[in-house]
Amino acid sequence: MDWQEAFSGKCFISDLGSEQSVESDSGSTLLSRYAAWAPIGSKNHRIVEISDDLQTLMEKYAIPQDRVCILIRT
Repeated sequence: MDWQEAFSGKCFISDLGSEQSVESDSGSTLLSRYAAWAPIGSKNHRIVEISDDLQTLMEKYAIPQDRVCILIRT
């Protein structure tokens, strides 16, 4: 799949999987599972919202199931 062809100018969601956390000087923070991305310019995207509620993000940003990217860990 060509990333630019599939997502250029389109919103999409990335699924980072469950139990993601980040460490900082102030301790550990649990991250939400899903990130909604929106296009900026012709080739770039930015995160516009994070949530644990996939269905709400899909409805809010009109994102179909085929634009939900699932992180696969090996």
